[in-house]
Amino acid sequence: MSLNMKTLQQALAKASAVIEKTVTTTVQEVTGPRPLQDYELLDQAGSGGPGLAWRIYTARPRDAAASTPYPVVSVWVLDKRALSEARARAGLSRAAEDAFLDLARADAARLVRLRHPGVLHVVQALDETKAAMAMVTEPLFASVSNALGCLDNVGKVPKELKGMEMGILEIKHGLLQVAETLDFLHNNAHLAHRAISPETVFITSSGSWKLGGFGFALSVDQATGGLASSQQFHYSDYDVEDTALPLQPSLNYTAPELVRSGDSKVGSTCDIFSFGCLAYHLVAHRPLLDCHNNVKMYMNSLTYLTSEAFSSIPTDLVADLRNMLSVDAASRPSAMAFTGSSFFRHDTRLRALRFLDHLLERDNMQKTEFLKALSDMWKDFDSRVLRYKVLPPLCAELRNMVMQQMILPMVLTIAESQDKDDFELSTLPALVPVFTSASGETLLLLVKRADLIISKATNEHLISHILPMLVRAYDDTDPRLQEEVLRRTVTLSRQLDMKLLKQSVLPRVHGLALKTTVAAVRVNALRCLGDLVPSLDKTGIVEILQTLRRCTAVDHSAPTLMCTLGVANAIYKQCGVEFAAEHVVPLVFPLLTAQQLNVQQFAKYILFVKDITRLKRSVV
Repeated sequence: MSLNMKTLQQALAKASAVIEKTVTTTVQEVTGPRPLQDYELLDQAGSGGPGLAWRIYTARPRDAAASTPYPVVSVWVLDKRALSEARARAGLSRAAEDAFLDLARADAARLVRLRHPGVLHVVQALDETKAAMAMVTEPLFASVSNALGCLDNVGKVPKELKGMEMGILEIKHGLLQVAETLDFLHNNAHLAHRAISPETVFITSSGSWKLGGFGFALSVDQATGGLASSQQFHYSDYDVEDTALPLQPSLNYTAPELVRSGDSKVGSTCDIFSFGCLAYHLVAHRPLLDCHNNVKMYMNSLTYLTSEAFSSIPTDLVADLRNMLSVDAASRPSAMAFTGSSFFRHDTRLRALRFLDHLLERDNMQKTEFLKALSDMWKDFDSRVLRYKVLPPLCAELRNMVMQQMILPMVLTIAESQDKDDFELSTLPALVPVFTSASGETLLLLVKRADLIISKATNEHLISHILPMLVRAYDDTDPRLQEEVLRRTVTLSRQLDMKLLKQSVLPRVHGLALKTTVAAVRVNALRCLGDLVPSLDKTGIVEILQTLRRCTAVDHSAPTLMCTLGVANAIYKQCGVEFAAEHVVPLVFPLLTAQQLNVQQFAKYILFVKDITRLKRSVV
């Protein structure tokens, strides 16, 4: 009996597993791979990988997604059906399609295993169905290929990529990051990438350059320095324009030892040749070997490489680049040796960016000295460098309370050039903790720049983060804060609904007008009330009149009286002569006897009363 029960339990378990697998498969076929279930695709950012076959989308996690350190991520999607159709049109075999999909799987698997700041960080591993493959990585801006203007497999081109041009400083910084990653691959991971090209280098949303595209990577024999399973690629002797299924790296960036059959001297230096081709393309704005996957054209271009080809390359890079592009693999420098080139060493702006890369690791004294020097370099950085190279490390450093006052003005200056979406995505998350904790000089600076912050923020963030910060400024005892926040009240009021304005802002403005002992604060409070009149209903305007009456009962100074007249005039324009005659003139008329008014000020009061009484008589 027990045997039968055990057999029954096993049968039930097996049936349950089959049912679960069937349900999972059915759900996947309907909804797609797991990343497409866990993340909501927004806009396409770009494309990448061999042949730019992967479409890369900016995406937001759904409730089912595991927590990540990124508010948004990049979801990579490879459409198997579209790939199959492209393969059929090109007359290629199903085996070729399967081989390409195996390369994609090998790439994704390698990315998961490799841990280095210069290698793409995988958030969710590759998953696939019959129709598609998908995986999730840290958020990306685009591939370098996209940045160079190759927008294959990009549906709607993002505005950031249209006509995009990278400055030499951004290129230098990116090349240094790639070189350091290659050094890790060769000397720590003992890998040769074998496919370094614009398609396999990616720019993150924070401006870092990182390696992907590991489908062709092979282990390097630590003893001999050669590839453990060396093999050459097979390129055509004629032009091949259709790259629907690139089963070998782009020939334009491939080292000659990987092309020539029977070459035994194949090692990690093949990556240095490819890296040299990439550097050339970035600096010269054109590929060095534009050979359309035609191996004869490739060999011919490489054999007859002239000095003219380097005429557009900076002189301090030419020698290093020639060594990297040497046909003799042994003559090529290591990746780390390339970072010592004078092309990098003599650029003070680049040194500043490199310091920013490691800003969090420095002590406060080093940071202070550096930030003082950085403030003199603003004019030397273009907008892309500021946005993608300078802003991210500065935002990260805002958590350092000691450095906030130095860093905050720089962050807000860069934010001026951001649109609302970019500001909300990249800058606002770093500012929110500062809004919550700011006091003293830091709060004063934020209030002074409140117009900028309000104009960039969504209504949701305005109410949840910015309004509470400004409320703290209204309630602070520092007159400087009170004056500044009153000057920004009208801008704030335009973004708030009437209920919130009456609940959070107006009582505080009235309170400052009535309770302050500082003349400048009262003047600014009364001006603020006058500017708010067009936004208010009759009840709100009556409350302003009551505040004016209480202020002028205890303060007959000329500034207060003239501000009162200004508010009275605003009420008259808003509510008309009937309301002004009934409610405003009784307030203003007794003030005509105030001795603090000079002749010109008295004349303005008289003129106001005369105008209203004249218009009142004409209406009657």
